[in-house]
Amino acid sequence: MSEQVVEDLEDLEQPAANGALVHWMDRKPLAVGPAGVSVAVASGFALGVAATVAVLGLGGWLNPKP
Repeated sequence: MSEQVVEDLEDLEQPAANGALVHWMDRKPLAVGPAGVSVAVASGFALGVAATVAVLGLGGWLNPKP
């Protein structure tokens, strides 16, 4: 009898395979066009340039040469 109870509980953990899940709640696939890719690349480049300038500026400010 206890084996039957365990089998029933294991069946409850798995979702139904008959498509009973609500599909409208699923996440939509990520769609990025050419403009989005261009913006992402340009912003990444600008962030890299800004970080480089900031590191070089702080390096000169913290360790001035006499």
